[in-house]
Amino acid sequence: MTKTFDPEIGRATRWQKGMSSPHPSGRPKVRLISEALRIKLAEIKADDPQQRTYAEIIAAKLIETASSPGHRIVAAVSEIIDRLEGRAHQSIAVADITQQLRDRSDDDLRFYLAHGHRPEDEGSETPRTN
Repeated sequence: MTKTFDPEIGRATRWQKGMSSPHPSGRPKVRLISEALRIKLAEIKADDPQQRTYAEIIAAKLIETASSPGHRIVAAVSEIIDRLEGRAHQSIAVADITQQLRDRSDDDLRFYLAHGHRPEDEGSETPRTN
């Protein structure tokens, strides 16, 4: 016995066209861990004599680590700069080789695929990298 797809399954609970959505911007972006951390970081640490928040204590420790000798200084300084200035943008340059490929003959391309270098580079063989 073969089962076939029944298009009527779930039709009654599908969203009807023309009705406004309860989530017009889509599913809400809930970040439970981030929200819990924000709440906790805003609390005053009970045993802190200066009555600082957790965020203030962490910031002080990060600055202390960044300004003391040791191998962790670079990571701490980097974290501080990233928080204050934003992370540095990284870009990737991609070469467009389509024109170079169009200028080559089919025989040249076959030779390159077989040998890992162009025919004119025969004397200086370059190892294949794929």
